[in-house]
Amino acid sequence: MDLLVFVHKAEKCKDYLADLLLLSKKVKLTEFVDFNSALQLVKKARYKLIVFLTFEPVFPKAWNVNELRINSPMLALAGADKISLSSLISLIDMVAQNEEVSHDNRLFAESLAYIDENICENDLNLEKVASQIYVSRCHYSRMFQKYVGTGFKEYVMNKRIQKAKLLLQRGEPVTDVCFSVGYNDLTHFGRIFKRKVGVNPSVYRLSKAASQ
Repeated sequence: MDLLVFVHKAEKCKDYLADLLLLSKKVKLTEFVDFNSALQLVKKARYKLIVFLTFEPVFPKAWNVNELRINSPMLALAGADKISLSSLISLIDMVAQNEEVSHDNRLFAESLAYIDENICENDLNLEKVASQIYVSRCHYSRMFQKYVGTGFKEYVMNKRIQKAKLLLQRGEPVTDVCFSVGYNDLTHFGRIFKRKVGVNPSVYRLSKAASQ
C-alpha cells in the first residue's frame, strides 16, 4: 500500500470521511487509538505519503506526531474540517496516481502541515509559508491554486473560522477566541465571522451554549 492515513476517532466523523472512503482502493485508511501501534505500522514499510488526521483541535499529548522520524513523507493534520479534507483528498488522489511523490507534492504537504501548526499566528501569510519550503511567493501561489482550488487567504480564513467555532462552542470568551485564531482586531474578526457563519461570534456562542 502506497499511502497510509491514520484517523483519530473516526467514528465521530463518518460524514466528513465519506469522500476519503471513496479512495479506499488507493489508500489504507486506519483508525488509531494507540500511538505505539501506529508507529510500528509506519516503520514496517516506506510509503509515498503518511497522514495523521484528527478532527480535534490538537493531537493527544501522548501522540508526538510532529516528532516522528520516519522514512516517508508525512503530514499531520489537526482540527480537520471539510475544507482541509477536500485539500487532502486532492493531494492523495494526485499522489496515488504517480509512482513517486513529486518534489512539489512533498513540498506542498509540508506547507499544509506548517499552516496547520501556525494557523493562530497573526503574521501567517503567503510569503512566510513559501519561504518555509524554499519557493517563491508566485510559485507557491500557483501550487496552492492547483492543489487546493482556492486562494491561500481564503483557505487560512476558513481554517481560522472553523477553529473559532470550536472554541466558541466550548464557551470561550469572544475576545480570547479572536486572538487565539490569529486575529488582533476584534471588529475585523467579528466581520469575517459573520460573513462566513451568518451571525456574529457573540450570538453564535450564546446559541451553542443554549443548545447544550
